[in-house]
Amino acid sequence: MRARTAPALIGLGAVVAAIGVSAPARAQSCVGVEHRVNLQTSALTTAITGAITTTEAALVTQELAERARLVSAVKVLTAQSAAGSDQVANGFRASSQALATTVVTQDQRQAVALATHRYGSIGYDPCGANTKAQALYTAMSGTAAVRQQMVTQVHAQPGRYADPKDWVANVKSGAAPDGAALYSGDREAATKFITTVIGPPDPQPRNTGNSATNDLNRLEKTGRDTYRSMTAVVLADIAADYQADGPIAKTRALSGHWQGSDGGAAWAAGIAGQHDRGIIQDAVRMEAANLALIAHQIKRGMRTEATAAALLLAMVNARISNSVPSPGRGVPTPASFQTP
Repeated sequence: MRARTAPALIGLGAVVAAIGVSAPARAQSCVGVEHRVNLQTSALTTAITGAITTTEAALVTQELAERARLVSAVKVLTAQSAAGSDQVANGFRASSQALATTVVTQDQRQAVALATHRYGSIGYDPCGANTKAQALYTAMSGTAAVRQQMVTQVHAQPGRYADPKDWVANVKSGAAPDGAALYSGDREAATKFITTVIGPPDPQPRNTGNSATNDLNRLEKTGRDTYRSMTAVVLADIAADYQADGPIAKTRALSGHWQGSDGGAAWAAGIAGQHDRGIIQDAVRMEAANLALIAHQIKRGMRTEATAAALLLAMVNARISNSVPSPGRGVPTPASFQTP
């Protein structure tokens, strides 16, 4: 057995060395190898080859399956990613649309609120201001009719003659009030005072039959009527301004609309939260009221100037032409007013 063992080992080493090279060697080529070793080697080779083939087939099948799974997974992942991207894009688009809608709605609401604030600001109590302004206009427009009505009630009318007994009776009765009646708003009392100041009417002159004398009488009456008419118109105009529903009362009411009894605190509080448009409108109303007051003041100034001019003319005329005898003396003394 020992003699055969050495060659066997040599043959086994050759098999092992043959396995390490690229080309496989057959066991039958080894000299001295027993038949049964060859059979076992062939069987082993067949088994290993079969195992390798089976394993390779299994690995290939498994690799194909895994590859199919990976491809499927990639497809699913890609689909899910695409679906997710669509969802995200749809979500962003929907949120953007919602945001745009919200912004537009908010802008519209702000525009409506701004327009409401702008055009809802119309100043402090505009209806009250318009009503008071209209009342002032009506009062200023109606003073001429009131003045004319008071002037026509005066006893001494220009160009007319009348018996002075009624005027004398009224003066003697003490019914004629003082000058405060012009500012009291009482039209009847103011008319009585004006009638008293103007004096008695001119009686009908005697017919002298001399045309020159009649002409002189008419001329003197015309001069007296001129002064009387100016005085009556001025006094009646003052009384018309101060009557209960006259321009003075309506002016005070219009001024009190903004000033009130608190110095304008209520007006300031009412106008503070309004738009510039409302403040400008209120300023325009105030300026219109101011212009009306200026116009009324101009009229009063013109009335004062006319009165001063008439007084100066009367004084000059009295010193030039009118003279009355001084009591107890024969020398005529100039008089500022001469009654018949």
